[in-house]
Amino acid sequence: MPSDYSLDDIVQRTLNVGILTQPQINEIWAEIGLKSPTSEQFLQTSLRRGLLTNYQVDRLTSGESFGFFFGPYKALYLVGAGTFARVFRTVHRETSEIVAVKVLRARFSDNEAFINHFMTEAKIVSELIHPNIVPVHGADSHGFLHYMAMEFVEGQTLREFLKIRKKVEARTVAQIGIDICSGLEYAWRTKKLPHRDLKLSNILLSSSGQAKIVDFGLASIAQEKIGAEIPFLKNQQSIDYIALEKAANAPKMDTRSDLYFLGCILYQLLSGQSPFLETKDRTKRMDRNRFFNVKPLQQIESGIPGSFSFIVNKALMVNADQRYQTPSEMLVDLRGVLKRLDAGNADETAASLRFDGIQALQRDRESRIQKIDTATVMIIDANPKIQKGLENLMAKLGYKTLCVREPDEMMKLFEENDLAAQCIIFNAQSLGMRAVRAFNDFAQRRGLRDVAAILLLDPGQADWADSVTPQHHRIVLTMPVTVKQFRNSMTWLLEGFGKKNR
Repeated sequence: MPSDYSLDDIVQRTLNVGILTQPQINEIWAEIGLKSPTSEQFLQTSLRRGLLTNYQVDRLTSGESFGFFFGPYKALYLVGAGTFARVFRTVHRETSEIVAVKVLRARFSDNEAFINHFMTEAKIVSELIHPNIVPVHGADSHGFLHYMAMEFVEGQTLREFLKIRKKVEARTVAQIGIDICSGLEYAWRTKKLPHRDLKLSNILLSSSGQAKIVDFGLASIAQEKIGAEIPFLKNQQSIDYIALEKAANAPKMDTRSDLYFLGCILYQLLSGQSPFLETKDRTKRMDRNRFFNVKPLQQIESGIPGSFSFIVNKALMVNADQRYQTPSEMLVDLRGVLKRLDAGNADETAASLRFDGIQALQRDRESRIQKIDTATVMIIDANPKIQKGLENLMAKLGYKTLCVREPDEMMKLFEENDLAAQCIIFNAQSLGMRAVRAFNDFAQRRGLRDVAAILLLDPGQADWADSVTPQHHRIVLTMPVTVKQFRNSMTWLLEGFGKKNR
């Protein structure tokens, strides 16, 4: 560690930047015990005593006057660097707590849009309190320095873990998958926040073996809110996600994209191989054929239990509608395969795995249904006047109501709460054929097939009834319909549901 600085210069610099105190310097002098020590001897002794780190010494000897402190946190060494920020292991100067600090790169430090985004990310992620998400303690700015403080996880990234292991045994992978999926499920359920950059290097594996997701926010919020304001972001952000959604003709900010890349992580851990070519070439990464040419996991690694292969292959379906639709759905299967691995019967059929998972969900749903006092009727109608009339009618019949204008709004509500309503009224009088399509689509939704539904048609739309698959608890009513007819229909559809139904 040769230095162009004299001993006096080095000592003075440690005091000027605040990296050493005078009592600590006196300790170093006492240990050296030489009349004419050199700057190298001073620095070597500081390193040996743990008073300085190699990172700090490099900055001292290169003449840097910043980068030693981020607010109350003293930088010990650099632990990671990404497109947007660098991450340091630090120690709080007062509490001595070891903390990871993510510092925004200088190229973004004068861009107000990105700074606002960075702070927004910190605020949103700080509200995610979950054992499988690395917690953010807070964020601050000092001039052109912008940083956020996070828990420091003693361990390694999954990429580093896999590099050592080459392949990982199925039970360990199942537990890692459960940890990741649990974090995704929590963030989606509570904040509707997808990760948008899920990969091996963004999963930390603690020394106890617990997987924790890091970097929630930068990719998802940036792409949605400020990508257009920062061309660099637009060109670099979540390329694999953009390519997948383009290939699948799927929407952005969709949790199913995270589940695809969770499938990629599981595939890599189990087989030791990426499901597709990993490259930094943007053109190759945007090639949709990457996703269509993925070999089924069992063709790569025949020893993987069949029920686990089923989960991974389902997660890697290019068509988003054929993938797991929510993290909670995938979580049920991952827990099921872990149970089978522990019991020694993981090679049971995929159908058995699905059946057990569906049974568990159904039992839970039935238990929650029993606790509902009064049934809720959801009205889907784009005409405020008609919507209000139906709302008043439902109140008169003794039901709670929930009104939305579009079928998409309905599905968002059911994603958040599968008991959002016990009956749905699709009004084709204002929605037209969209109501018919939504009525048919909802009938196919697994886990929601017991929800009653009414399709309202105008007399001129009566022929549309032929395009509806009849079911005992999903009916078509052609206007005009009397209050008595409505009451009888509702009573029949919701028979025995809630104490106040009539």
